[in-house]
Amino acid sequence: MRPKGSSKKSDRKYFLAIGIILVILAFGIVAYQSRSYSQTLELNGITEINQAVPVGNNVIAFAGTQGNGNLTRGVAGLIFLSNGSYTLFNVSDYFLHGAIYSISYNGSAYLLGGTRYGVVDNTSVLIPTLVLYDNGRVVNLSRDIPNFYIPGQILATSWADGYWLVGGTALTVMDGRTYQVPFLLKVKNNLTDLTPYLPSYFLSPISVGTGIYTLSSNGSYTLVGGSHLFNFTMAIYNGSKFLNITPSLGSVLTSAPIPGGWIFGGFNYSLNDTEITLTLLGVIQGSHVDEYKLKYQVGVITAVSYYTGVYAVALRIPTVNNLTGVVSEEGIILTGRSPSSLVTVYVGENESINSLLFTGNHLIGVGYKATPEGKEGLLIILSE
Repeated sequence: MRPKGSSKKSDRKYFLAIGIILVILAFGIVAYQSRSYSQTLELNGITEINQAVPVGNNVIAFAGTQGNGNLTRGVAGLIFLSNGSYTLFNVSDYFLHGAIYSISYNGSAYLLGGTRYGVVDNTSVLIPTLVLYDNGRVVNLSRDIPNFYIPGQILATSWADGYWLVGGTALTVMDGRTYQVPFLLKVKNNLTDLTPYLPSYFLSPISVGTGIYTLSSNGSYTLVGGSHLFNFTMAIYNGSKFLNITPSLGSVLTSAPIPGGWIFGGFNYSLNDTEITLTLLGVIQGSHVDEYKLKYQVGVITAVSYYTGVYAVALRIPTVNNLTGVVSEEGIILTGRSPSSLVTVYVGENESINSLLFTGNHLIGVGYKATPEGKEGLLIILSE
């Protein structure tokens, strides 16, 4: 029996309203899908891409490695997004048996930082390698790096409004024990060692797990980030002095400028399980740090980026096949209007996304895909 006051007409209105809502929701889903386009390319001949920077709306510059049997070398060049093709700079001979980990661009020249194997005192060691590439002209700056940072690797470079910054990690032996030390160099008319001027928490006490892994400049200021022992280390450099940022548990691997500060990512240590790492994401405003929890709590953040109100975060997480028990990794990209409202926009099995950047209407991810034959360089193009 129908309650008093109800009618079939009101039922029809109800179902009509529900139908309109469903149509609106369906239209929204279709509209979102039609605006979002994903393309994944494996770059034959490239083993891994470590970093990329925008050059034009459809061109990016990259740095990475190329492997052929037992021979590896660092490579750098340009990728053309329109067709996924690439060309290489003539710099690989400087990075034989090594890699290029970082590339930065000032609008006309590229600074490439990495490492190569060389012989020192009849021993094969990693030698920090720094090359400037300018319109086909190659300048080897490696000989200007202090010998104290051999063995060592350059892991980060950045252009900072009139000068380059270069960061990395080196090994040193004291009292028969091997330790790690960070280094920070400034390249303008010549090379200056800024390491002695770093805040003391970057260097003391001498230990392991120490280095500078990320440099990101917003013009006048540069965030310097890395780790020392079990703590992340960060400071802001203004061209002449450093602003201290209180260390905390974890390691900072990646960073990018945002309005009024920086976003950074890396990993934290689990106090309950020493075999896993936890994702670390934070924002710096002045010297204040805010950390954000992700729905993916186990893993490592490998790249961050920001452009016109959109945050992008890449991470690598472990996964287990419930049927076979096989452990693998997934590369994931999140985007959102704030670090607290990130949503998943890309998932790739057996992938690592080492660098993120915005160019034109694209969000680009680069890294590698693990295959039974080895690694293949990876290019991910997300468009709206």
